[in-house]
Amino acid sequence: MSRPAYHAFLTNLAPALVPCAPYRDYYPVPIGDGVQLNLPIEPLPGTEEAIVLLMSNQTPFVVEQALSSRLAALAVPFAPQVIVGVPTMGLDYARQVASLLAFPHYVAFGNSRKFWYDDALSVPISSITSPGAKKRLYLDPSLLDRVRGQRALIVDDVVATGGSASAAITLLNLAGALVVGLVAPFVEGTDWKALLRGIEPTWPERVRTIAPIPRLHRCDGGWTEA
Repeated sequence: MSRPAYHAFLTNLAPALVPCAPYRDYYPVPIGDGVQLNLPIEPLPGTEEAIVLLMSNQTPFVVEQALSSRLAALAVPFAPQVIVGVPTMGLDYARQVASLLAFPHYVAFGNSRKFWYDDALSVPISSITSPGAKKRLYLDPSLLDRVRGQRALIVDDVVATGGSASAAITLLNLAGALVVGLVAPFVEGTDWKALLRGIEPTWPERVRTIAPIPRLHRCDGGWTEA
């Protein structure tokens, strides 16, 4: 069965109109200012669980713009000097945030090794949507001067296991950046906190997000929060 299409923004919802469990096709996420984003539900293979899925390259532009403007507001208190995007889904938001903050450019990490890359500027990376994939996160050596000694702010799409976030932090540390924080539209659960604490105990407090999203569990008629 194909995944349902992304639903449009719904604004100024009356309580009676807000869907409640069991959820079937989508999960409603309030993102502030009376705006709700309805995100598709994607079952995790071989389990009775599902994730609330943000596929940033499939959302309407109005969704990307609304999330990016909120991320830019979250970024300002960090006083960043450079914005760094995590592939793949975090790159669009990073570009938008950098533009909204009037930066001349941003830094895009990559998952594909170009022939001029240096393996010393790479680290392993994992994510919940690519289980078992043996990927690495790369920094193009030509962009090293953009991050070295700079206050770097990471932009991603969703922080779930913490695998992508921890890889991005580690790679920026290798590059000599001062990593001040991370912003993302959503965080899922709390498992990611333990991984980030392993880098530095205060790291979970340096993550800013628009809204939390839950891991869902199968129930009669659909899905419900844990």
